[in-house]
Amino acid sequence: MDGNRRAAEAMAQVERGAGADSGRRVVQADLKLFTWKVLIVAGVAVLAYLTMRVAEALLLIFAAALFAILLTRMTRAVRGWTGVRHGVAFALVLAGLVAVLAVGGWFIGAEVVAQYDQFSGQIGTAIERLPPQLREELARQGDPASWLSRLRPVAANVAFAVGDLVVVVFAAIYMAAAPDLYRRGLVLLVPPAGHARALQVLDVTGEALWKWLIGQFLSMAIVGLLTAAGLWALGVPAVAALGVLAAILEFIPFLGPILAAAPAVLIAFAQSPDLALWVAGLYLLVQQLEGHLIQPLMQKRVVDLPPVVTIGAIACGGLLGGLLGMFLATPLAVVAMVMVNMLYIEDKLGQGRHFPDKT
Repeated sequence: MDGNRRAAEAMAQVERGAGADSGRRVVQADLKLFTWKVLIVAGVAVLAYLTMRVAEALLLIFAAALFAILLTRMTRAVRGWTGVRHGVAFALVLAGLVAVLAVGGWFIGAEVVAQYDQFSGQIGTAIERLPPQLREELARQGDPASWLSRLRPVAANVAFAVGDLVVVVFAAIYMAAAPDLYRRGLVLLVPPAGHARALQVLDVTGEALWKWLIGQFLSMAIVGLLTAAGLWALGVPAVAALGVLAAILEFIPFLGPILAAAPAVLIAFAQSPDLALWVAGLYLLVQQLEGHLIQPLMQKRVVDLPPVVTIGAIACGGLLGGLLGMFLATPLAVVAMVMVNMLYIEDKLGQGRHFPDKT
């Protein structure tokens, strides 16, 4: 009996020891899982911080990719028309763009210069019509030193913008000159088993961004036509040049319309201050129509991007990335919707994608 009792006690001790070991293993597993969760959260936070630090550079690279898509599509079209090699077609595209920019700049500049004499001759008369208090304020603000000090921050911002533009243009040229090289480089970032799917995602993304560019160009054309028609109705000279300028600068959100309106208002002011106010109101009306009606409907029509997504993307882009973020918000939303549809809805949920349209 004593032996049985001692055996039972020994068995109980073994079971208690096994239970303690099991409890320690559970605690260790929980601690390990918690440690991994902390490391993952910390890694995501560090990644988000680094992304925010280099956000402007990433946005510039994305802008260059957009421009490269345009150059690649134009090169492909030239190759289809002429049958020449990719390098020759690409050189023809670049030469054509430079020629168009040169001719357009000369045409617009000539129209503005033609109005300068009339403007300079009438601006004195217009100032004399202002109230005495406003004339005195203008006289006090006319010190060249004060104007130069105020223009320094503007000049610095313009210099940075020009530098960013140069980076985007040259990066886009390199991308479009050898698109397959950079395409393969992106695919190599994915494990070998996903190379085929990565190629499909890149192709669909490029097609969706190309459709977005088409919608953007259509919006620019409509804005140019509306602006030219309104200026013609108001009797403002240089209608064609100002309409083309409004269409081109429409590609730059918010700042572009202001730059486009400035020469039109000055030319109208050369005729009368009242006409300048009407012209300013015309540009404001066209921009309201473009931002809330034309742009969302064009993107919905061409790339099937919901208007609410377009408006929300621009608002979020402005909050997170400033002017450059607003400029690239809509194409970034296009990329995000392609990724969600292909990598989540199709691959994870096993359903057919809804964006972009497969047709």
